[in-house]
Amino acid sequence: MSSPQPWWPLGDSDQLGAALRHWVQVNWDTSITVGEWWQRLATAGLAAPTWDRAHGGLSATTRVQQMIEEELATVGAIAPPTVHAAVRLVGPALRQFATEVQVQALMPALLCGRERWTVLMSEPDAPRPDDTTCRAEFDWKLITVEGTKCCTDPTADRALVLTRSSGMGREGLTWLFLDLAHGAAVPGDGVLHLQRMQLTRERVLGEKDHGWEIAKVLLPYTQRSLAGRIRRGLVHVQPGSSAGNLERTVAEVLAANASTRPPQQDRRAR
Repeated sequence: MSSPQPWWPLGDSDQLGAALRHWVQVNWDTSITVGEWWQRLATAGLAAPTWDRAHGGLSATTRVQQMIEEELATVGAIAPPTVHAAVRLVGPALRQFATEVQVQALMPALLCGRERWTVLMSEPDAPRPDDTTCRAEFDWKLITVEGTKCCTDPTADRALVLTRSSGMGREGLTWLFLDLAHGAAVPGDGVLHLQRMQLTRERVLGEKDHGWEIAKVLLPYTQRSLAGRIRRGLVHVQPGSSAGNLERTVAEVLAANASTRPPQQDRRAR
């Protein structure tokens, strides 16, 4: 990630606490848009602080992340967009398997909440990754994807999808990035129909036919609560263009979520 970050004294809790309080005092502003607030968090490395610096984080400990969340909670701030369930799957996949070009193209919008992701792993008749039947046919230039995937979030902007590119079982699986605004992505009742969608080869995550390696990384995340732990005192709103929050002011979104706001949140709001 190329955005400059403030210097954070991660090794000194007292100095870090003071630095965080100053940052919140300067940057928390209910008159800016939610998109601008999320951009400020991402630029400062606060959207996903435990991620490494190359991917927009601070390479921080979970204790530092807790301190950040506690300081944001003192003003009842809107939580970073990285609390969205799909980020717990997409984040590890991008960080471990994406190329540098893919990271630069995809990670900023994820960290800033401009794009909402979903992960399409299972199918109506294929609940396990090694049962995947959704086909990805490769030619010299394009990839043609056809099949049906289970999808609980058809309003997402992008999807990470598991396909069958060859073989059977755990052999011949390939992960692809999809834009769900594509006309060949047709939502149904709890499913997404991919009707001969054509993609270029830079949409492959990892190596063709070696998707099981990525599935092994993602499966432990799916077996946990995808809601993640509750960040008390923070206001949670949905990322992505379809949610309609990016261009709304922080004040408007807080008012719309008044029932979930902690009583102390306006203590330092500007």
